[in-house]
Amino acid sequence: MDAFEYDFQSRRPEKEFPLARTRYTKLYIDAAKNKLSFDSVATESKISYDGVTGETYFDITFDQDTEITGYMKLRLWVEAEGHDDMDLFVNIRKLNAEGEWVRISAMGAYNSGAWGQMKVSHRELDPKLSTDYQPVQAHRKEEKLKPGEIVPIDIEIWPHSRIWHEGEQLRVIVAGQADTRNPEFPIPWPYFPENKGTHIIYSGGKYDSYLQIPVIPPRHQSGKYVYR
Repeated sequence: MDAFEYDFQSRRPEKEFPLARTRYTKLYIDAAKNKLSFDSVATESKISYDGVTGETYFDITFDQDTEITGYMKLRLWVEAEGHDDMDLFVNIRKLNAEGEWVRISAMGAYNSGAWGQMKVSHRELDPKLSTDYQPVQAHRKEEKLKPGEIVPIDIEIWPHSRIWHEGEQLRVIVAGQADTRNPEFPIPWPYFPENKGTHIIYSGGKYDSYLQIPVIPPRHQSGKYVYR
């Protein structure tokens, strides 16, 4: 779960999943700076990208070793300009201290990291299946967007386990299409996007866009992550 490859030689027995000692922590989006922050953002701002071919991203640099294990979720306030729906594709990546992408190796091929997706017209959540850390769409109705309408959505991110060392960065990518830049590990997305126009993401003030991460505190007295 560390560095360039997952370390399958290391083992750490656990009794449950998600882990009972998980500290769910919000990283707030600052659209004006393409940043994530542990502190809420007071000033409202927005960022946009082409809904067909574009993408945007938000970064944070960790000031201490941080283990993320479990379910992440992404809360976004969004608007579709020039269309009545949005297909969103989300990717969570690890960057080293120099800002270079640290890829994940799985079965001898590389994939792009934890991911999630959302059709905004299907944003309604199932109250019986959803939890604070895992939103589950109900798929009972279609709610198209009106012109100028800004709505909150909660996107499930597939479970993930990885360590970010001090000085390394986490990047959230939000795009209008699946990541097809990695031919070594194509992902079979279940539908093709029907995006048009411009996607807009809002943050700050009443637009509490954030990534919620499951932080696992170290159990070793030194405060270091030890797995053997």
